[in-house]
Amino acid sequence: MKNVPRNAKYTSPKVQKEILNISANKVSNMIRKEIGNVKYCILVDEALDGGNKEQMAIVLRFVDGEGYVRERFFDIVEVVDTKALALKS
Repeated sequence: MKNVPRNAKYTSPKVQKEILNISANKVSNMIRKEIGNVKYCILVDEALDGGNKEQMAIVLRFVDGEGYVRERFFDIVEVVDTKALALKS
């Protein structure tokens, strides 16, 4: 932050969303790297959020190289249909 202008606050919604997207992509890539080529399962749960939008949380579960079961939150996805086939796709 030494080379950033003093008036740079990074508070605009566009900049904040960009920072969050960059961070989310880095975390997703780290999770993919951590899992590597081992088998994993996907845990999915859906619920209404505060704005009455249906959302699906995705968690990956796998066994690491030391034999420990690990779970990593991966994403939240908005869904329009809660039927099993729609959630699967």
